[in-house]
Amino acid sequence: MKKKPKSLGRFLTKKYITTSLLLLFLMSVFAGVMQLFIGINATSAELSAERIVRTDYKKMDVSALEAVDGWVEILDDKNNVIYTKGKVKERKSHYTQKELLEMDGLTSILAKRIYQLGSLYVSIGDKGHQYLATFSSFKGKDGRNYTCVAKLPQSQIRGNISPVYHNFSSLIASSGFKWLPIIAIPLLLIFILCVRRYSKSVKEHIVAPNTVLIDGLRTIKNGDYSKKIHMNAEYEYVEIEDSFNHMAKQLEEAEQQRSSYEKERQLLFANMAHDLRTPLTTIQGSAKAVADGLVSKDKLNQTMETIITKTDHMNELVNRLLIFSKLESPDYQLHIQKFDLSELIREVLLDQLDAAESNQIELTFDLIETSVEISGDPVELRRVFDNLIGNSMQHNPPETAVHIRLYTNDNQVIFEIKDNGDPISKELQKHLFEPFVSGDSSRTTKNGSGLGLAISKKIVEKHGGKIVFVEMNDQEKMFQVFLFL
Repeated sequence: MKKKPKSLGRFLTKKYITTSLLLLFLMSVFAGVMQLFIGINATSAELSAERIVRTDYKKMDVSALEAVDGWVEILDDKNNVIYTKGKVKERKSHYTQKELLEMDGLTSILAKRIYQLGSLYVSIGDKGHQYLATFSSFKGKDGRNYTCVAKLPQSQIRGNISPVYHNFSSLIASSGFKWLPIIAIPLLLIFILCVRRYSKSVKEHIVAPNTVLIDGLRTIKNGDYSKKIHMNAEYEYVEIEDSFNHMAKQLEEAEQQRSSYEKERQLLFANMAHDLRTPLTTIQGSAKAVADGLVSKDKLNQTMETIITKTDHMNELVNRLLIFSKLESPDYQLHIQKFDLSELIREVLLDQLDAAESNQIELTFDLIETSVEISGDPVELRRVFDNLIGNSMQHNPPETAVHIRLYTNDNQVIFEIKDNGDPISKELQKHLFEPFVSGDSSRTTKNGSGLGLAISKKIVEKHGGKIVFVEMNDQEKMFQVFLFL
């Protein structure tokens, strides 16, 4: 059976109940002890002979006595029993004066000493006659003197005698009250210890965890998201601790990500300005030379081609920036549809054949003959393969061997493009898929924008896949794209 968590509610309830029971017990003990000094004695009037007796004793109402197993006896002037009524438990025909005195209820109660401790009664000196009696003298209808004796079992009587002192300096009074401080002081100390014990428990299990939590919240408020808290407390605080530490971790990661995005944004603008400034400077200089008549007619066409080339390069950079910005937006949605990936790559290869021939690239490929159907955005994925294949054509020296392969493995389709062209430095490999990173670390490469691989990575990740770079050896390198079927 699974153990219930130690909850704060259960703890407080348990502490409240145990403390309350302890205090009730102490109060009962205190009340019982106090009754030794200030108890109240009461005998029901309905049981006394004086209330029961009638001139015509045969018409007496003894129902109250019968309820406690008692009865009435009528004695003549010689203490002979001449009449009984009720539940007679002890048959007597005559009483001596001594027997009558011994049965006296007041005398018996004084000798019996019954003490009440809360709801508990303790009897001391419970010896003597089995029955107690009260007496009342009266005249009968015949004018003679009689004595009414109301008897009841001693077990049915409980009483305490409490003297009322008018002189508190008397020996008897002072002997009773001198014990009060001795009784009250220990009880007061026990009460204080109980309250202190309860307060300590509350402090350890409620105040201390709250202090830890408040300290943690202040730290988070001041911007330190590395703060972790630990509260050795009940179940609710364990939940708060886990939630707080999880929140702090998420805030720390979010802050790191925000800082990273901010640096990336700043780098993006700086690199964009750098990449646009170079062609703009060339265009501005060429246009000014033409306008000033410094370009001869035979070099005018060449100058105009330079302007057009630089304009195209700027246009490509701006378009790629727009694509990159679009992919960065959380609101951007892919246009998912079923299509044949193998056929898409064949189309890209056909577009790149001229570039391969002009750059003297030895292009080979190994594609799946059958259809490889996947769910994705064919327009965006075309950008990925067009960029990877185009980079191999444009950024490798002549006679570089480029091999393209497409195959499946379990529930994945894998695209590989491998070449033995120019190597990529170890330092540059760490940042290949970041914006504005290209094979030329000086950022003066005449071809490429440095955004192609960053765009490719975002597109592949939006499809739930991944793209990686693998340096196979000093002569060969490879890019791999993993997509789900």
